[in-house]
Amino acid sequence: MFFNFKHRCRMMSNKQHYAIVIGINDYPLSGLQALKGPVNDAEDFYAWLRDSAGGNLPESNIQRILSSDFRAEDVLPTPNQVESLFEPFIVNGVQGRYGERLYIFAAGHGFGDPADIGNTALYAANAKRMFPWHIAVTDYVEWLRRHAVFDEIILIMDCCRTVNSWHSIREPQYVVSAGSPAADKVRYFYAFAVGRGQVARERSFADGRSSGIFTQAVLDALRVTGPDEQGRVTGSLLKNQIHNSLDKFAGNASIEPPEIRLDSFRDITFLRRKKAAALPVQVDLQPYSGTETLVLYNGEFKEIRQELASAASLSLELEPGLYKIAVSKTSRQKIFEVPNNERITV
Repeated sequence: MFFNFKHRCRMMSNKQHYAIVIGINDYPLSGLQALKGPVNDAEDFYAWLRDSAGGNLPESNIQRILSSDFRAEDVLPTPNQVESLFEPFIVNGVQGRYGERLYIFAAGHGFGDPADIGNTALYAANAKRMFPWHIAVTDYVEWLRRHAVFDEIILIMDCCRTVNSWHSIREPQYVVSAGSPAADKVRYFYAFAVGRGQVARERSFADGRSSGIFTQAVLDALRVTGPDEQGRVTGSLLKNQIHNSLDKFAGNASIEPPEIRLDSFRDITFLRRKKAAALPVQVDLQPYSGTETLVLYNGEFKEIRQELASAASLSLELEPGLYKIAVSKTSRQKIFEVPNNERITV
């Protein structure tokens, strides 16, 4: 599912923003099932990073490695090839701050460390059953955060986080130092397709392309999440949009909820966008007794207004975004999105 982002205006690129994009489909030596979605997902995220209505990064600031870059018989990329993408930030990070923001996107087969509940790695293409070669993605991320190499770090991992007692995560051979006093000020957004021990899913979408369900929910959230009163699309708003729209992308697949970590007191502003014009939404009350009070919540599920229902059907003017509507003092409620749900029943 490849999104085309409309350009309303041309903006200066975010020259202080950088990215690493990884997508690995094939693991011929491991017995792991070949995947179809990670390369597509990496290409889609790369497209969002490059788009002026999205990440708006210069091409030179993005490092990308895909299994489709190599011949299948070469069984690449290896851990060293992927880890080399982190080297410039590690080398320069020892000296101090490198840039404003770093995006890291990783898709493929992954696993969680049996001894560290938060640690997650991506298998390299040459992984084997007894030699599970891998990239310790979260170790690299935490090193960069601990040394305050960037003001903001955004990590998106669309991979399984199953735990195998034989497969512990090997700490990278980077420079060991105490870190930076500014580490606590680093804003972060860590998004995993599933919680520890769970399996991520991919599926074929209507356009015939296979994609990770989680990645497509993330990209959609980046595209449609409405801003707050200051025009900011924050990590908190994005998190709520992803959680509440995931079923829309799952189709018939059974999925586990994602794990998204952020500091809400030091939230990241992903994008700034103007609020769109309000649209009419028809609300039908079934049943209707004439005494119902409707309670409307925004995408963060904070109450924004109450309204006494004067009829079994009423119209609300709502800006694009995610909402919940409930009938007070009952269990009747509905989560819906504007646009796409111009008529709802509660």
